[in-house]
Amino acid sequence: MTSVDTRKQGLIVLVIFLVTQVLDGSLTYWGVNRFGLGIEMNGWLATTMQAFGAGAALVGAKALACFCGLMLYATSYLKPLTIATGLCIGVAVGPWLFVFIEHAI
Repeated sequence: MTSVDTRKQGLIVLVIFLVTQVLDGSLTYWGVNRFGLGIEMNGWLATTMQAFGAGAALVGAKALACFCGLMLYATSYLKPLTIATGLCIGVAVGPWLFVFIEHAI
């Protein structure tokens, strides 16, 4: 029987989480610049982008998300980190990829 190295798996999940945050921020920036703020479904983020600009708002929001992910990893809350990673891929990155692929070709 082999033991599972949860810390190593957690690090992999953390890296995937951080990459998804960068992808989400980049794709959101592209989408908002191409289609306008109306395409952003997160009302708080859209309002923040309107007030401070898309770049500043997204850097702030993604920095906060990355910090939270790092805290989950550092405190060994790996299951919530895994769930947040999956949600970010499914609810944020996935839909943006569809829009990007449809309009970039």
